[in-house]
Amino acid sequence: MARWFKSAELVVRGNHLLRFYGYYSLFLSLLLIITDAIDLQNVIIGGKQPHIFLIASSAYVLVASAFAAIASREPDPQLATSYVFAEIAILAALMHASGGLDTGFSSLILIPVMISNLLAPGVLGYGVAAWTTIAVFYTQHLWPGNYNTQEIVNSGLYGFLCFILAWLTQTLSRRLNSALTLASDQATRIKRLQRFSQQALLELPNAVIACDTNDRILFYNQQARQWFSLAEGASLPPALLKAEADQVIEVRNEKLIFRRVALNGSEPGDYLIYVEEAARIAAEAQQFKLASLGRLTASIAHEIRNPLSALRQASQLLAETPYLQQGEQQLTHIIEQHCMRINRTIEDILQLSRRNQAVAETLRLAPWLQHFHDQFRNLTNGQNFHFSVHCNDSLLVQFDPDHLQQILHNLCANGLRYAVKSSHDNARLALIAQTLNDRQVQLDIIDNGSGVPAEQRTHLFEPFYTTEHNGTGLGLYLCRELCEANQAHIQYHPIPNGTCFRIIMRAS
Repeated sequence: MARWFKSAELVVRGNHLLRFYGYYSLFLSLLLIITDAIDLQNVIIGGKQPHIFLIASSAYVLVASAFAAIASREPDPQLATSYVFAEIAILAALMHASGGLDTGFSSLILIPVMISNLLAPGVLGYGVAAWTTIAVFYTQHLWPGNYNTQEIVNSGLYGFLCFILAWLTQTLSRRLNSALTLASDQATRIKRLQRFSQQALLELPNAVIACDTNDRILFYNQQARQWFSLAEGASLPPALLKAEADQVIEVRNEKLIFRRVALNGSEPGDYLIYVEEAARIAAEAQQFKLASLGRLTASIAHEIRNPLSALRQASQLLAETPYLQQGEQQLTHIIEQHCMRINRTIEDILQLSRRNQAVAETLRLAPWLQHFHDQFRNLTNGQNFHFSVHCNDSLLVQFDPDHLQQILHNLCANGLRYAVKSSHDNARLALIAQTLNDRQVQLDIIDNGSGVPAEQRTHLFEPFYTTEHNGTGLGLYLCRELCEANQAHIQYHPIPNGTCFRIIMRAS
């Protein structure tokens, strides 16, 4: 029979209702016994059989007190079911002692019928209706021996009413449970979405800060906490309060772009603050720019290289002609030199256009620089110069190793060329890396050349700007593009008796 009770449903859906019903039953039982004690003449209730009414009402108080005490702590479905049957039997006895169906007890009996069908719809609910019908027939006819036809018909109609009430209550219960289940599912889904949204916001690479109309912080993610000193409920830092839309602000040697957005559908005055790294945005823009440049230069280079190859081949064939004079031979040599210069320019442009998107890796800088040192030494064909590396073994950086290789090779080759021109056999190169702050590492490429004149410094990283007759002017430009693709910065740093190019890259 326990499987008919659907005890799990009773516990899950009816805990609060059971507690409320326990308090109601206790109040009703106390009200009945107090009324009986005050009504000494049994005019209001218990007029037919006062002694039975006193016994039943006393039993009602005891049973209701025990049920209310248990229901207030931890509702028991089996005990609740037993109590409903016992309460109906007691109320039927009180109805008999007070005069039958014409008294108000017939209405009070319908309340536990409704409660039981709300808590446990199904077989149990109709079982309570059947038990109520049996209790009414017994107390109204079998117990007193009253078989009046009209009263039997009334009792039958009352029992039929109990079944109709059970059916209506169960129908309402099913609809109510369906609505509650839907609301519960929606609440669960909303909570899941909130957790997903919060986790996504917390791990965004950009800073997100939510504020109210009084500029007090409601929410911030991990990136915002790294850049600013924030606390929920506190006011915004002055740097953010004074910032305007799309303004670039500098925090801990990093340039950040500030943006404020009104939050629609929330409390009036609420808004969001987005803070993004200027270097990352510049790197993304650089990727688009380089992609367009790559498509353009690749098509132009192929168009130039074909006639250039033919021109150079014709010059070489002409130089092999035996009847050319020395002056004419010199002209063919000039043609070939300029063909080679144009070819170098095309190679530099193609190198820029073919460059793949940066794939940053965590590099342990000290051994990586030492490996580059040994490799560069081998490429200089035994040239006499001093090359030193100074780097702490614990330094870790985020950089594409192929890009860093191109940058350092270009800078070191330029530095060595100028150092040899200036100091001959005393040419010196140095790579010095050190921590700039907890998020950045500084790498200096230093030579003892003649330095860069002040009037040329503003043009250093411009494409096709060069002071060398045979240069293409793309070396430093390519270095800057590669640095920006890795969210790093390169700058010329003047020093006495030499040249220093400084790369500021992300620490890992």
